Amino acid sequence: MTVSAIEFSRLGPPKLRLYAMRCKSCNALHPWWEHFHCYDCGSEDLVSEEMGGKGELSNYTVVYYPPRDFLGQEPYVVGHITLEEGVLMPAPVVDTALEDVQIGTPVKATLRRMKLGHEGDIYYSQKFVVDRS
Repeated sequence: MTVSAIEFSRLGPPKLRLYAMRCKSCNALHPWWEHFHCYDCGSEDLVSEEMGGKGELSNYTVVYYPPRDFLGQEPYVVGHITLEEGVLMPAPVVDTALEDVQIGTPVKATLRRMKLGHEGDIYYSQKFVVDRS
């Protein structure tokens, strides 16, 4: 989920938690981005389910040549995070030196600025930081 600062003030923090989609037919759990059917059984009966926000880095890449909206943030890490609930989500991993990033690193979700829009809007989204607890 990516929202502007204006939307953030309208939605409030409770709307900005980390969610996944649960299939009511087969109980499969899928990443939070919009889709309208279960990838496992084809059912369209999906409900959102709040995730705890903790997981492990399953795979990652370092981005040195980003898309236009992310210029100035490079280099940065984009990882596949396996949440404790079992769902796999792609997300940026921040506040960690590149040499400290490795597969198996425990991480947790945090709300951070994602990008500055073309008209000056600030967009926020979930990113992950190393979980040192």
